[in-house]
Amino acid sequence: MYGALAAGLAFGVAGTAAAHAIQYPIGALTKTAHGLGVATLMPYVMEYNRPVSTPEYVEIAKLFGATGSNERELADRAIDLVANLFAEIGIPATIADLGVNEDQLQWVAEQSLLSGRLINNNPRPLDLSALLTIAKASYTGDRKTLRPN
Repeated sequence: MYGALAAGLAFGVAGTAAAHAIQYPIGALTKTAHGLGVATLMPYVMEYNRPVSTPEYVEIAKLFGATGSNERELADRAIDLVANLFAEIGIPATIADLGVNEDQLQWVAEQSLLSGRLINNNPRPLDLSALLTIAKASYTGDRKTLRPN
């Protein structure tokens, strides 16, 4: 309970963004618990945001005890470490695992845009195309499609 309280206080101040916005329509479709859906989406949203969130991801990697030769490597490692942690505790790897069908991805992306506060709070700008790209990657499980070249 203390952990849940601390997390709530933290994101209550910091705000939430893309993973939460995308989970709202997914939750409506699948009746998935919000936290479970957000956790499923988090590695994909982190991949999308990595170009503008590298310093934060480097800090996350260091908190996990990771080392690397440069910031990009550490940032990428942070995302992998979060994904691995979630896998270890039973978080589904894809939104398909949550019950989302491929023909629902466009609707998920469109509905995500309706959460304007969350979309605007994301560190990297989001539009319909970006949300659809995240939805597709999180459906197929291919996070590498979200990594910059």
